Amino acid sequence: MKPALRAFQGSLRREIAFLATHFWDRALLSLAPLALMALLAVEMSSGVMRDLPIVVVDADASALSRELIRRLDAAPALKVVEQTGDMASGERLVRMRKAYLLVFIPAGETRDALRGDTGKITLFFNASYSTPSGAALREASNAIQAYAGVLSARQTAAVAGPGKVRAAPVSAQTTVLYNPQGSYELQLVGLLHPAMLHLVFMVAVVSALGRELRDGAIGAWLSGSTGENLARVAGKLTPYLAVFMAWGLAASLYLATIRGWPVAGSLALILVGYAAMYLAYAGVALLFVGLTGSMAQSLSLTGIYAGASFAFAGAIFPVESASAFARVWSALLPFTAFANLWAEQFVMAAPAAVSLRQILILLVFLAVGATIGLPRYLRAAHRPDLWGKR
Repeated sequence: MKPALRAFQGSLRREIAFLATHFWDRALLSLAPLALMALLAVEMSSGVMRDLPIVVVDADASALSRELIRRLDAAPALKVVEQTGDMASGERLVRMRKAYLLVFIPAGETRDALRGDTGKITLFFNASYSTPSGAALREASNAIQAYAGVLSARQTAAVAGPGKVRAAPVSAQTTVLYNPQGSYELQLVGLLHPAMLHLVFMVAVVSALGRELRDGAIGAWLSGSTGENLARVAGKLTPYLAVFMAWGLAASLYLATIRGWPVAGSLALILVGYAAMYLAYAGVALLFVGLTGSMAQSLSLTGIYAGASFAFAGAIFPVESASAFARVWSALLPFTAFANLWAEQFVMAAPAAVSLRQILILLVFLAVGATIGLPRYLRAAHRPDLWGKR
């Protein structure tokens, strides 16, 4: 058996034996991903928002306003939790976070409508909670516009006769591409699961590499030739890659089978993307540990670097119109490339050639991180002054 292969197998068995006898390190590979993924799955299981609380300030107190309130409450995404004639009472409910939207129906609305004038119903939404408030705003606007169309038809029929009433000559139909249901489960869970997994993976890998320096064991562990030492590092990282690949497969199958969201593209390519993403973050982990020579400092950098990946990946908040810093930071995160690959393959059915570009980008992170960090990490085996650091 070649020395490099023996070194790989020995390091692999050594790491598995360590995990078998250390509960918290083992929990980082098992309990932590399971708990985080389960929490996200339960939180987003409803798929779409329903019964968002709103408050209506009805200063008109007419049959028209009561019908409008009934229509707002009947909208699937809305629930009128309070109807009042006092603006201060309505504002208080919004400030208490008991409602995301305030609908103000001014006095004289019925009079203006009967005169043929355009009434003005004002919607106030809480921008501090942009997602639910935005959804409530859209649903309320649609309900109001639909009722306005009904009233317009009634007035035309009353004045000119029923024969003069006809549908609008032009109408617009809006459809969300690749997610016509508007499901937050598909949009968020599909990307939050890998976002959590890559963060926990990088913490685990940095801990595994940094532990050798912290405990002063790196000198005895990396005591062979360069080829053998490279094999030992690969053997150490293999259990983490294997376990988190299993979690990536579980996350994909959860959406595709249990929740019923079909994979529009290639599941195999998504799994290749998972592997490339983990390798990219392994490269970054080697870079951090190699440059700092400290487990604690590397973990701190990991929290900053991997913890903000989801916010800057462009999956929810577009980076095209963001600041130059945000765009550059997004490009420096491997998760950005994976998020693009996931969207292309899971929901868009993009050609494989399109997603191969994302895999190449991820492999660049591995190459750069390993090229800079790995030699420094190997040299640390011969520098006792770096051992024992926290």
